[in-house]
Amino acid sequence: MEKDKDGLSPLHLACAGGHTKVVEKLLEHDHCPDPREIIDNYGRNMVHIAALMGKFDVIKYILQDDGLVDMINDQDNEGNTPLHLATKKCHPKVVHALTWNERVDLTSVNKKNETALDISLKYKPNNPSLRQRLVWTALKSACVVQHAEKGSHSIKVPLPQSGIYYQRWQNENMDLYKDRINTLILVSTIITTVAFSTGITLPGGTNSSDPGHGMALMLKHAWFKLFIFCITVSMYGSISAIIILIWAQLGDITLAIYSLKVAMPVLGVTLTSLSVAFMAAVHLVISDLSWLATTIMVLCVIFILMLLFLYVLLCWFPSESRNPFIRRISYYPFLFETWLDKQDD
Repeated sequence: MEKDKDGLSPLHLACAGGHTKVVEKLLEHDHCPDPREIIDNYGRNMVHIAALMGKFDVIKYILQDDGLVDMINDQDNEGNTPLHLATKKCHPKVVHALTWNERVDLTSVNKKNETALDISLKYKPNNPSLRQRLVWTALKSACVVQHAEKGSHSIKVPLPQSGIYYQRWQNENMDLYKDRINTLILVSTIITTVAFSTGITLPGGTNSSDPGHGMALMLKHAWFKLFIFCITVSMYGSISAIIILIWAQLGDITLAIYSLKVAMPVLGVTLTSLSVAFMAAVHLVISDLSWLATTIMVLCVIFILMLLFLYVLLCWFPSESRNPFIRRISYYPFLFETWLDKQDD
């Protein structure tokens, strides 16, 4: 029960290090008092420390123990619950685990009148990192609300009536999206160029004599029909994405965000259809050599599925939707992205 100068006991340090077995042994000891009474100089119990340090295994152990889970909503000297601290330190896996537990109070506010979502919104406008975006997504999907929605005016939203200040706010936020929009326009333009040139130079060539002068030699082949369909979708899909993104450059932040949300899925369809068109075109010209055609087909299918998986992660998952079914579907993409984020550690 000895504590250091910061008031940290061996139980606190075991939680900070993520040593679940040590925590379990300490709690089993006959002379261990009520864990709720073991707090440091900042009023933090073992759950606060585990959440602050992002120790998912310890949090998972605590949530499964009926004797410990009562501490999950305790507040420290600043009024922060473990959910507040995990959000502040950007630990998405811990935030996700806490928001999924129905005993965690999602509406709790600290002494600054902030919910966990209020804390996450502080870093959202500034081009957030993957970790910050995952924390914000987990909180939104769990129906965590801003304290501002309950009557507090702690979050100030610039109004159109504020004249030059609103215009300055618009310009600052547009700068965050400008590079993204320009990059997507460039990608869409390249896809349009590739699709156009591929559509003109058809695989297998065209007939140079009558009858059927100028017609494609492989017109009746099933793979050629798939190629034409996909290259057409790719061509007009990319043109549509360009037009949508031009709308995003009109200077209105709301229109820019909405245009990006629409353009991203359209661009995903064009990239996928272009990939399938390439597969069909290659298969057409090498189909006489069966082993090579089969090998290339397998490789193309694997890479197309990988492309779809990565694009779905980018555009749709993990989702901030509050629908329980979508939340469950989002669980594994969420774990995958937290695993990616951990690689940076």
